[in-house]
Amino acid sequence: MRLVKVLGSITSTIKDPTLKGFKILLVQCIETDLKGRQEYFVAVDTVGMGEGEIGLIVTGSTAKRTEVTKKKNVDAAIVAKVDRIDLE
Repeated sequence: MRLVKVLGSITSTIKDPTLKGFKILLVQCIETDLKGRQEYFVAVDTVGMGEGEIGLIVTGSTAKRTEVTKKKNVDAAIVAKVDRIDLE
């Protein structure tokens, strides 16, 4: 899993039918101190994220293992919304 921040949404009117109904988001990987890294993903939202929120994504074949992404053309999926990070 990767820790990410949602930068914004992506609109696509013409897409693979298996992506219909998904909210597609642009996310940036971040460090535990919430500083951005130069690593970005386009991910489907499975938990209802919004711009500026922190979440966890899975990529590759793991992204196809959620209840809503099974048998879908998905390579990255947001699977959790992060409420807080405790490092102590």
